[in-house]
Amino acid sequence: MSALRLLVIVAPLRLTVWILAVAAAAIIILIAIGVSRHLESVRADRRREQVRAEFGPLFSRFLQTRDPVRLADELRPAFRRMDAAHRPVAAVLITDMMSQASPSQKKQIRDALEEAGLVDLGHRGTRRRSPWRRALACEMLGKIGAARSVPVLLDRLGDRRPEVRMGAVQALGDLGSEEAVPALSHAFVERRVAPTDVVNDALRRIGGEAVTAFERGVVSPDPIVRISSCFGLSAIAEAASACVSRLAVVLDTDSDDRVRTAAASALGILGGDDAPAALRRASTDPDVHVRRSSVKALGSFDDPTNGQTLDRCTEDDDRETAIRAAEALLALARRPRAAPEARALLESSSAWAVEYAQTVAAVSA
Repeated sequence: MSALRLLVIVAPLRLTVWILAVAAAAIIILIAIGVSRHLESVRADRRREQVRAEFGPLFSRFLQTRDPVRLADELRPAFRRMDAAHRPVAAVLITDMMSQASPSQKKQIRDALEEAGLVDLGHRGTRRRSPWRRALACEMLGKIGAARSVPVLLDRLGDRRPEVRMGAVQALGDLGSEEAVPALSHAFVERRVAPTDVVNDALRRIGGEAVTAFERGVVSPDPIVRISSCFGLSAIAEAASACVSRLAVVLDTDSDDRVRTAAASALGILGGDDAPAALRRASTDPDVHVRRSSVKALGSFDDPTNGQTLDRCTEDDDRETAIRAAEALLALARRPRAAPEARALLESSSAWAVEYAQTVAAVSA
């Protein structure tokens, strides 16, 4: 019995000792991790200061002299002195510098970076083992803007890491080269490589032939691609008239309420003189979201025929649709062609939504 009593006492003590030992080890590990991160943060701050101290005066002198040859001569030995830990910091500094420079300064800095060999260094960086270094190299190449970086960045669209692929897509958008349109179009329509909105943004910034990607996208079986394509079409200003016609077809024919809503909103972004008839028809759409977007979009067109449609919609059963219709009618009253008709309708209207919109407009003025 005494042995049993001893076991009953000792066993919990052993368990308690093990628990305390594990807890102590965990605390020590956490402290070590915290100290390690703090030291790395201190080292990173020191590296940033060292790079800024060396590169800051170089770029300051360039902004004063506008001498890319001298800048290249000074950058070349500065980069050679840097180790692998300092070069990423320099890449971030160059990226920031290019983002803040004027168009004429960007060209001169680009020439200097090309001459100093930094573009080639960036190309090699896209093949580094570390994913964040590859992504950073892509970002830097996009900001530098050398045309010969396009094939290198296109190759990174197949990178195994998503952050690198996304960096390559954004960089191709920065470069604005139509050479990247086929690959980005495929990525956009297939929803591969990077998030849809990221690829959409890159295609918008390229413009020109990128409109073909959105024209393919509006007939995609994937509603997300169709929605994104509607807004993509609204951003290609050089093809505005063709985009209005294409979006009107989508608004008339697409079976998905979300896509029709996006098409109506995109038409409102484009605006213009004559509103497509599809937009007036959509003001009676069974889906309330489509009606709301359609009546709001009608106010973006300087079209006198929109007035009657909007006047009718101020009596819509949906409160938000009625208010948006009244606000659109007020917008028409400020447009050259549509103003006479819109003002007459506003004066004769007894709709509560019109009174509400006029009151809000007066208070906000």
